[in-house]
Amino acid sequence: GAAGVGVMFVGRGVAGDAVEVMGRIGADGADRGVAWAKQVHSQRVVEVREAGECGQADGLVTAERGLALAIVTADCVPVLLAGTGGIAAIHAGWRGIADGVVTAGVEALRQAGETQDETLLAWVGPAIGACCYEVGDEVAAQVVAASGAQVVTAGPGGRPHLDLPAAVRIQLAAAGVHEAYGPPRCTQCDAAHLWSYRGQGRAAGRNYAYIWRTNSDPAAQSS
Repeated sequence: GAAGVGVMFVGRGVAGDAVEVMGRIGADGADRGVAWAKQVHSQRVVEVREAGECGQADGLVTAERGLALAIVTADCVPVLLAGTGGIAAIHAGWRGIADGVVTAGVEALRQAGETQDETLLAWVGPAIGACCYEVGDEVAAQVVAASGAQVVTAGPGGRPHLDLPAAVRIQLAAAGVHEAYGPPRCTQCDAAHLWSYRGQGRAAGRNYAYIWRTNSDPAAQSS
């Protein structure tokens, strides 16, 4: 990862809420705890300064060192961002992507870090892939309008299949974030390691994505 930044994606095998999971796994340098939101598929991004739940939102931004941001998903796309002045975590489902939550998160991070022209880094975590995400025409049209026609392909039955991670990467690039890491992993295909609401329904657990800046001097960290 980037110097002084920790990133962690957690799938199956570790149950519990965000605080319990973080505590059991351990996160070097995230000694101020974890902040998370009640996710509601919106475009709302909030700036946080302390651990705990911070209300309804789908994007979190902080300039505080040692404070981890957490996003939970079960098919949606977890997006983590880092710059020298702060970090962000975004929950991007199809509604959020259509409404612009990714762009809002990038803009909020630039404002929080007071670095409008800085090169940001992004990590796009495991999400349901185009292989498994069949949607209706109306949903497909909204995401295409917010990203590009290439995010939709015709499935075996002729219905649209939507590539949410590709839509996120298109929106990141449009917002000036061209470095986006993370191999494509489909939550429904990789059922042995990841939870999928499409795959398991109400029985599905949640996947976690965390990002934090360590309290130590970034210049002393190796990348």
